[in-house]
This record gives sequence, C-alpha cells and structure tokens, in this order.
Amino acid sequence: MKALIIFYDGYCVLCNFWVRQICRWDYKDQFRFASLDSKHAEKMFKETGFDSSSFDSVLVWDQKSIPLTESAAVFSVLRTLGGVWHLFFIFKLLPNVFLNWTYKCIAKRRYRWFGKKETCPVPKDSIRHKFL
Repeated sequence: MKALIIFYDGYCVLCNFWVRQICRWDYKDQFRFASLDSKHAEKMFKETGFDSSSFDSVLVWDQKSIPLTESAAVFSVLRTLGGVWHLFFIFKLLPNVFLNWTYKCIAKRRYRWFGKKETCPVPKDSIRHKFL
C-alpha cells in the first residue's frame, strides 16, 4: 500500500501543529507530508490535473485518484489512522455542506487566529523520513 500524502500549508502554525500530531499518532507509518509549494505538490498537480486554486490549506492524496479536500480530506486521515479516531465519523451524519463550510471558516482565519511562520519548519530527525 502506498502512503497517503498530506499536502499542507508549510507556513501555517495550525497546519504544522496537526502535521506533528499526525506524525505522533501514525504508528503504522502510513502518512507522508509535503508542503503545498513543494516540487512534490507541483508534480501531483500535473499528474492529477487538480486545480490548485480550488482549495485552501490541505490536500490528501492516495496516489491513485484525485486529491481530497476539506472534510473529505479530514475523514480520509481519520479513516487511515483507525482505532479510536473512527469515533469522529459521527460527524459524517452532518451535511457535507455544513462540514465543508466549517472547514473553510477555520482555514480562512487560520493565520489570524494561529499565526504564520516566516519559513517552513524543518522536521525532527525522528520523523524526517515522513517528509518528501
């Protein structure tokens, strides 16, 4: 099975927090990470024909189909993590319109609420193999 690649905003404090958390919870080493402004993201956009202007902050790509955005991306990560994270699937009972609206509201305000880094941080040696 190919790793699930999470493309994230490398300058976003909130995004970096969640990337570090997912690295901690990824006991099966199922995830890889790349910044949205990386060569890996550029290659993925070309391969999939995905419109990079149609999303904000995070994409999840299984390396087979088109990348997932917004709540679909979040649920894909939760599904892959497995275990107790499946409890959050209760939120799938809510309409996708509401889930995506909530996601967009947070993504739109993430810099204002959490801040923005000057540079994309370098990961610790223990998790560096997860970053493309």
